[in-house]
Amino acid sequence: MNTRNVILFLTVAVLTFSSCKESEDETINPVTEEILANGLNIGPNGVDTTVVFLKANGYSVDVNYSSGTGKWCSATECTDSVTGAPGIRIKCASSDTSLFVREATVNISSSRGNYVVKVNQKPYKLAYFTDNTVYVKNTGGSFIIQVKANSSFKIDKTIYITGSGKNTRPVDTSWLSEIYKKVKCNEGQAFKFPLQAQLNTGLGRNAFYGVSGDSLHNKASILEVIQEPRTLNASETIKFGMFSDRLNLLLGRDEENLSRMRSLTMIGYAGPTDVEYAAKIGRLSLDTLDMSACDFTGYSYEFNIDERLFFNSHLSRILLPKGIKTINEEAFADCKNLKTVVLPASLERIRSRAFASSPKIDEIVIPTDSKLKAIYEEPFNTGGVLKSLFIPKSIKYMDVDALKGLRVKELHIRLDTPPSLNQDGDIDRSGSILYVPKGCKEKYMSATYWKSFGQIVEE
Repeated sequence: MNTRNVILFLTVAVLTFSSCKESEDETINPVTEEILANGLNIGPNGVDTTVVFLKANGYSVDVNYSSGTGKWCSATECTDSVTGAPGIRIKCASSDTSLFVREATVNISSSRGNYVVKVNQKPYKLAYFTDNTVYVKNTGGSFIIQVKANSSFKIDKTIYITGSGKNTRPVDTSWLSEIYKKVKCNEGQAFKFPLQAQLNTGLGRNAFYGVSGDSLHNKASILEVIQEPRTLNASETIKFGMFSDRLNLLLGRDEENLSRMRSLTMIGYAGPTDVEYAAKIGRLSLDTLDMSACDFTGYSYEFNIDERLFFNSHLSRILLPKGIKTINEEAFADCKNLKTVVLPASLERIRSRAFASSPKIDEIVIPTDSKLKAIYEEPFNTGGVLKSLFIPKSIKYMDVDALKGLRVKELHIRLDTPPSLNQDGDIDRSGSILYVPKGCKEKYMSATYWKSFGQIVEE
């Protein structure tokens, strides 16, 4: 054998021996072997771990979900931060409200082999009501509440609820009777409990129940039982105290019952949600909504009438509460029956088209002590004719189209200097009377828009 052949043979032998030696030394991490054999078993709080594998040209990974909702488990190729070895990073989110173990399979493929990691996540200890709210008819009778649980629990009736400023007040629960006891439970189950409600001869009422138990992950599960009010009268008056229930509870949600009302008067400490619910009732059969005896001046934030709140309302007459600062865009637009709107002295802004396309309005009452500061684009373009309109001295801003489309028999303005307005030649004001402050007639007689009134009278 010549020298060249000997060298080549030795080289091949050394390379072959080295390759075999590397293959023999390279074994799967013992922790990885255990995970492959027994699965990745994790607790309800989730996990973020790296499973180390052998060196390869690359790994492809996908996850199949056997149970649970959503993609609660993810797997991506990575490099182990300690050893520098290739790995698969497996992340599992905290358990949700599932009562059972949820399972997933991580499938890993590479040039070195295919692997499967089974992921099993235990659930939290849970017990909760299946519903947040149960509604009961005013006639009373029996009904069911339901709890799902995988741990022992008990049900408690709540006799106090938290009001404004963390003050508590008692809740009358005597109208409800129940039979339940502490329930032992080790697996995910649904439990049904019968309750009995008495006939309701008053306004709507509610009661609260809570689920509790040792070591439960969910601190509290609360169920509200709401009973509809008695048959409502054509005229109802609701008086609100400091910690009163809200209008939607007191009057209920039965539209057939709500439609019996023609007049609703609200007195006292009503809140923004009460006005919103009153507006909802106003789309049914309600004719008059009187909130003039409600006062919102004590709120720590500004209270406004929201955009389109009373849009397309059935109301014919509405009196707004004290403390309101702004009537927003189209708040009373497209109200085909609306005739009278009484505004509070607290009102500061009337925004664009607030009363637009409500042709039966003939009275928008702005009090003489009004704090009104701004009138925006054509809020009074109702499509009808107002008997009169008052513009107070407090006005600081009037859009050039503030009175566009206004048809009025008498307009009373308390500003010494005529505001600059566009002409609005489409409206005939020759039969209308403009009342201006004493000594200001000449100014108004020469001012665009104002000079088109049939009469200008000082008062």
